[in-house]
Amino acid sequence: MLRKMFRLLVVTVLIVTMTSSFVYAKPYFNYPPVETESKILPRGVKESTVHVTSNLRGAFFAAADLAIINKNGKIGVSAKTYMREPVDEVYMTIYVDRLENGNKWSQVAFYDMEFHSEDYPEGLTEPGVDFVISDQPSGHTYRLRGAFAAFKDGAMEAFGPVTDGVFIE
Repeated sequence: MLRKMFRLLVVTVLIVTMTSSFVYAKPYFNYPPVETESKILPRGVKESTVHVTSNLRGAFFAAADLAIINKNGKIGVSAKTYMREPVDEVYMTIYVDRLENGNKWSQVAFYDMEFHSEDYPEGLTEPGVDFVISDQPSGHTYRLRGAFAAFKDGAMEAFGPVTDGVFIE
């Protein structure tokens, strides 16, 4: 009887221990999800720019800029990061969202960019990109969401700016 009680106790403890320690994967940082709210700018406005700056705990990532520009019916993108000192790597992902049914954002494209210190002999301090997206139809409201991350000596700092919605005509 004592042996059965001991065995039951051990099995119970093992089951409780195994079921109470679930681990869920989490990304490096919380990039802005597609459900993030944005203002929708009037049709005459041709550009939306957002500038985010470092929180007090940031050591090397000072700020980031993200802009969407109406380029004659095409989506202009401008993204730039600013470091306080040279870093090892910078990663940018630009998400393109389109306003559907007048009130819900839907992701329609994304673009990944990588910058490595070995490609910048003077120091990786202000990497950025400017490009035009021509494969999205005009006549819709678009916005950009960015996921910007910088790495230095194994540490990571990040920003997640979101522009307002701009009508591309």
